[in-house]
Amino acid sequence: MRRGYFEGFMRVSRFFGGYKSVSIFTGALLLIGGAALAAAPAKPAWLLTFNVSPVGGHIIGNPAAATKLVEYASYTCGHCGTFETTEAPLLKSQYVANGKVSFEIRNLVRDPLDLTAALLARCGGKGRFFGNHRQLMATQSQWANGDKISDVTAAKLDADDAVGFMQGAYAELGLDKVMQARGVTIAQGKACLADAAALNQVLAMTEVATGKLGLTGTPSFLVNGKVVEANTLATLKPFLTR
Repeated sequence: MRRGYFEGFMRVSRFFGGYKSVSIFTGALLLIGGAALAAAPAKPAWLLTFNVSPVGGHIIGNPAAATKLVEYASYTCGHCGTFETTEAPLLKSQYVANGKVSFEIRNLVRDPLDLTAALLARCGGKGRFFGNHRQLMATQSQWANGDKISDVTAAKLDADDAVGFMQGAYAELGLDKVMQARGVTIAQGKACLADAAALNQVLAMTEVATGKLGLTGTPSFLVNGKVVEANTLATLKPFLTR
């Protein structure tokens, strides 16, 4: 058995000009195969693809997806918190990851604390938004009731000092620590709360939501630009699989 195998190998070796030539030939085949494998396009990592829409919403997924889902969310809305922590992960893994659905989050601000969190979520740019968003939603019970706001900070609202109020609430409600867990320093957080352009963009989204679109609650959803009667993943599914 071994002798037959050796003789067969030698015949092949002579045909290709000896063992050295066979080695070169085999190596060439391996190189060609390796090149073919290297040339195969990698699947797009849609869950790591982030963009900002013209209105200032944050998008995850394929920007050319056939189905474009938009959530209008509030950071002091308990239902929004539940959707983000329990249903958004499934939405992303089942619909966004395959490139068929893009998911955009826009603001519908309900109160000053909501505005504070909305500006903090934007700290660090588009690549940081979805992690910040999740962190703020997941920690609602720690800060969203506003029970630790001092009279001094509350008085800033009466004085039309929105930035002063938000920066005071940031420290008093522990939002500084919430954001530090995301790598945002206290100084960076305060700077985000003083960003007038971001504030105007958030308020403009809210105005469109409550005015033009007539939305009265959160979370509210649009599919390809149209408001849909759905506020859970189960009720959204029929609109995502068309």
